[in-house]
Amino acid sequence: MRISTTSGGQLLALAACFFPSCIAAGAYDRPSSFIPGRYIVEFEEENSSSHTFFSTLSENAIAATPLITLDYSLFKGASFNLHDAGNERANVEKIRSLPSVKSVQAVRSYPLPKSSGYASGQFPPLSSATAQGSLDKIPDTLSTHVMTGVDKLHADGFSGNGFKIAVVDTGIDYNHPALGGCFGEGCKVAFGKDLVGDDYTGTNTPVPGDDPMDCVGHGTHVAGIIAANSAAPSFTGVSPNATLGIYRVFGCTGSTADDVLIQAFMMAHDEGADIITASVGSSSGWSEEPWAVAVSRIVEAGVPCTLAVGNDGETGVFVASAAATGHGVTAVASVDNAVNPVLFKNASWSADNTTSKPFGWIPYIPADIPNGTYPVFDILQGNNDTSITCQDNFTIPKIPGKIALVPWVGGCTIGAGLVELVAAAGSKYIMYYSDTPAGVAGIGNGTGYGIDSFGMVDSTVASQWTKLLAAGTEVSLNMINPSQENYYVVSTANNATGGYLSYFSSWGPTFEAEVKPQIAAPGGSILSTYPLSMGGYKIDTGTSMATPFVAGSIALLLEARGKLDPATINNLLSASAEVKAFNDGESTLSYLAPVAQQGGGLLNVYDAVHAVGILNISSISFNDTEYFTKSVSFEIKNTGKESITYDLDYVSTGTVYTLPSDGITVPSPFSPGSPPEIVSSSAKISLSSDSVTIKGGESATVEVTATLPTDLTASRIPVYGGYITLNSTSESLSLPYLGVAAKLKDTTIFDTRDNMTYVSRYLNVSAIPDNWAFTLPPQHSSDEEIKNYDFPVPFSSNAFGTRILRVDLIPAGSNSTAKTTEVLGERIVGSIDPFPVYEQGRGQWHSFWYGNLSDGSYAPAGEYNILFRALKIFGDENSGDDYEVVKSVKFSIAYASSNTTTASTRRSVDFKA
Repeated sequence: MRISTTSGGQLLALAACFFPSCIAAGAYDRPSSFIPGRYIVEFEEENSSSHTFFSTLSENAIAATPLITLDYSLFKGASFNLHDAGNERANVEKIRSLPSVKSVQAVRSYPLPKSSGYASGQFPPLSSATAQGSLDKIPDTLSTHVMTGVDKLHADGFSGNGFKIAVVDTGIDYNHPALGGCFGEGCKVAFGKDLVGDDYTGTNTPVPGDDPMDCVGHGTHVAGIIAANSAAPSFTGVSPNATLGIYRVFGCTGSTADDVLIQAFMMAHDEGADIITASVGSSSGWSEEPWAVAVSRIVEAGVPCTLAVGNDGETGVFVASAAATGHGVTAVASVDNAVNPVLFKNASWSADNTTSKPFGWIPYIPADIPNGTYPVFDILQGNNDTSITCQDNFTIPKIPGKIALVPWVGGCTIGAGLVELVAAAGSKYIMYYSDTPAGVAGIGNGTGYGIDSFGMVDSTVASQWTKLLAAGTEVSLNMINPSQENYYVVSTANNATGGYLSYFSSWGPTFEAEVKPQIAAPGGSILSTYPLSMGGYKIDTGTSMATPFVAGSIALLLEARGKLDPATINNLLSASAEVKAFNDGESTLSYLAPVAQQGGGLLNVYDAVHAVGILNISSISFNDTEYFTKSVSFEIKNTGKESITYDLDYVSTGTVYTLPSDGITVPSPFSPGSPPEIVSSSAKISLSSDSVTIKGGESATVEVTATLPTDLTASRIPVYGGYITLNSTSESLSLPYLGVAAKLKDTTIFDTRDNMTYVSRYLNVSAIPDNWAFTLPPQHSSDEEIKNYDFPVPFSSNAFGTRILRVDLIPAGSNSTAKTTEVLGERIVGSIDPFPVYEQGRGQWHSFWYGNLSDGSYAPAGEYNILFRALKIFGDENSGDDYEVVKSVKFSIAYASSNTTTASTRRSVDFKA
């Protein structure tokens, strides 16, 4: 085993969606939410058809609009919108009862993938000088490839040749010369489809097409990590000879949805993809979400699927994203690059027309500066105090034709006000300077401020200019338009976090104590391709970048070892990975990173290719204390011809506490320099043998027994873990294990300690007092009619996940005439629309309520409480005792007549927490 070591949100959360477009359907302040009225159905019989299904709905007087037909080998079904929202819940139950229907699920939306990188300038298509490079025997020195053994496999002649890798993302700019320059048969990007169209936002109707061009950039970056072959800057993808497919699931803005994602994965599978990858997801923690289930089905059928575990590591433990949560799916965490690469363009400068000296600059958007020589003007005019730019009386003299030199220090020096001040002074060009240009996440799109070119230089260069200018020397920049210059890369060592887990990478396990992620790969500060219209290349960061890296690595693994099933691939990658020390985002500590953060560790695909011993599992879960699996066996197969002896032992990664020590029920956040609490106490592991000798071609079984520690605080949900180590004279393998030293069923779901589950008003986000009276808009009101009313807003901050979340209305007044039904031991008038909802992760949510219930009816005027109920982990959904319950204060509702309008409007409201 290789072990690497060294010595007031409530207001913001609610106010975020308080505007008219959110009103009609309610909203969730979570990465994913349910799309109102949209459902996906799977048919029971293989010979069932969408035509027959929708005919049956029509015969049953259920008005539904077909959206996507899902007629694939592993999934037969369709998605649809229900028109008659007044009977939506009843109609769903009627559909669910049809003999031809296997399941009906509400459709979720998934946001555009988040990443962090500086925006490159907008340039015309690259010149022929940057055309596709060759795969000559030039040593692969790309840092991420060296970190993972990819460089060695390239040297041995493996390049992914013959493998089809399907990318599910925002599209690909296939015109990019580093990605082949074309789309279709015979091209590098050879197959795929646009499933949605440019105008798709995730909630409207997809308009498919045949051109999967990328208008966002994310998919093009992902594609380059897998298979780019770039000459300037010079680098290749992990599998540069692989054939790419692209299934575009995002429009130019917005989100995507379950039905589109399932369609993309099923289409890629049926069209013969050898590997499918998606850097898409939402904080989940559950394996039962429809998309996760569909991806798991593809994996079970023999096609490996790599999914990003997510970028929510700062929120603590138990935040793995769907569909990375799916059974058998390869969930990928991120490791920071060993270097900080920066993309530069060439230019030169001179003082008083002396000999020119070269310098590099980073172009941003826009970066349209004509070829020529431009005098430099220091906006500080020799003053070392950058704060003067924040003063109201700060001025800039007229500087037409000059480049304004501006410090990048945050605050007002980067705001639109300063940019407009520069523009008013007559300059069309800004050159920022910074001590760490690689660390600048992005100036953003500066279009619209009257500036034609934004760029950045290192402060060491800028300081030479400012000193000369202060002494009265004229400094001029000899600029070349970025479209006429190739990029070059300057890399500096990342001594703080390079080679260790990225602080943003999401932590597992799942809410059912399954090990996620499986593996980690380089995802922090990654150079790759970008759409030509957006600059052609970009340095970007996220598990979005790590995930395609693993997909390309799997192609190399299969090319070298031959056909393998997805489980064996995971087993090989995990066992051969390099277990990393814990890095808190600022420095590396003396103990190992928890399994919940890194899975098997940093990918080493070269060692995976050459591994002699193959384990039959990729990890062990001992579950929680209620369902504690005390003993687990695993098998080692010797695929070599000679006998091999492994010395067996284990190393603990200690225990990470999910919750802080002061009784707070919300998991501890993780920020650079401030990680969750990790203690040394952990489970004791016993092995059936301390050594095992296996003849060539034979296997041996090892039993692993865990004994839980007695000095951990169960109420804080301790997650322990470590690695079984298998060391021989020729190789070192490891097997991650994990468990929860608490009864997960006892975990608090609602944040009750801080009273964060309550009913608020639309016009004030604070909890309502007892006996508050609401006058609701007339039933079935339009958005325009609704906007002038105050109405209830059920709100909760869920500290933990729940498989079923109910928000039920119960009568409070003794004179209530509302009809009730007993559900889970409580008499309820009905469920607040759109509840119940399923497979909920951690996070805040709220839902605007106008009296409408999930069965399509409206609650009669009267007095009520709202009953929040969350199914406990491992709970029985049919037992009321297995739900955590919070009851709201009493309030009353009445409905205004259709010609009545309340006096207050939202524009007059002062939001108060």
